[in-house]
Amino acid sequence: MASIDFSDADQYDQLQRAPFNVALNELTERVAAATPRLSRDYLGASAVGAECLRKVQFDWLCASIVGAQQQRRFDRGHAIEATVRTQLQAAGLVFAPPAALAFEALAYLRGHADGLITAGPAMLAAHMRLPALWECKCLYAKGWRDIIKHGLAHTYPIYASQIGLYQHFLNRRNPVLFTAVNADTCETLHLLVPFDQGRLERNLERISAIITATREGQLLERAYRDPQDWHCVAQCGHRERCWSLP
Repeated sequence: MASIDFSDADQYDQLQRAPFNVALNELTERVAAATPRLSRDYLGASAVGAECLRKVQFDWLCASIVGAQQQRRFDRGHAIEATVRTQLQAAGLVFAPPAALAFEALAYLRGHADGLITAGPAMLAAHMRLPALWECKCLYAKGWRDIIKHGLAHTYPIYASQIGLYQHFLNRRNPVLFTAVNADTCETLHLLVPFDQGRLERNLERISAIITATREGQLLERAYRDPQDWHCVAQCGHRERCWSLP
């Protein structure tokens, strides 16, 4: 069997098309497709800010098909969050126990923050008010850079919405410490996100509309017009179900 020169960048396509690589990737994708993520019995605070309201409904009510690659992204995010927390604790930050991070509200809404910082070194107290919620996300390099240029709310409104709900329902209105990790370089960006009353009110109205429509059996509008839109293909585990319906 002919060998492949792994040092030659021109061999990239050949490596991707290699029968062994294709077969193994197809196998893991089949396993992922046969193991759907179970539906939640609640509306998740981390999901309600998504652009597509129908996706929010389906995430609440239906099992989703998540590809093997997307599952690895989820697992990477959890692993990086745990690593960053350990590093912050080693640096002297004190986190509240998990029981202080969860809430239930509005009959269906639930959320669980990544952390609540209760104490830390003097340097920390000089820059932020404690106690403060902590949220950690692993982001594509472009998104990480866009936060630097445009801020969190503009770049990732879904995360800004999630944070605001945590601040409100956990009664922690101090600015949140948001840690963004660059997935390419593992650089970290720490920024403080203040409470935004206007954003909260808009999200509470949105949540009310989602709950009302869902309880009445009404499907809300899709955010996209084409099932081949990359948001549908890469970010939604309900594409076939969604586009089989009006």
